[in-house]
Amino acid sequence: MVDPSLDGSKLFRVLVADDSSEIRELLFEALSSIECSVTCVKDGLEALASLQAGTYDLLITDYQMPRLDGLTLLRYLRTGDCCPPSILITAQSSPDLIKEAKQTGATFVLLKPVAISYLLSLVKTMRAQQPEG
Repeated sequence: MVDPSLDGSKLFRVLVADDSSEIRELLFEALSSIECSVTCVKDGLEALASLQAGTYDLLITDYQMPRLDGLTLLRYLRTGDCCPPSILITAQSSPDLIKEAKQTGATFVLLKPVAISYLLSLVKTMRAQQPEG
């Protein structure tokens, strides 16, 4: 799911990776409402391909996905040069998982259920901190 009506070159570009079509649709609508250019994919492998093919300002990824989970995705990205700031969303509140996610490169780790208003506020803050250019 890509918003074809938005000019991604001037907007904050967000890649959403989640295996739930309902969550992808919800995040697409919410992020689009705050003028983000949003691309949605259904797993970590599709996210990896999207990140290698294009430029994004933010990655929002679920932890638990088929084929390639969010933490493994972050590990792959850490070894390359296409890793934007990232938000890992998980239902697991394990301190070890949260610590590993931060060490692997997650900018933020959010525990489910995540309030959309909080996520949008966080994205707006990250967008405001983005360098011009």
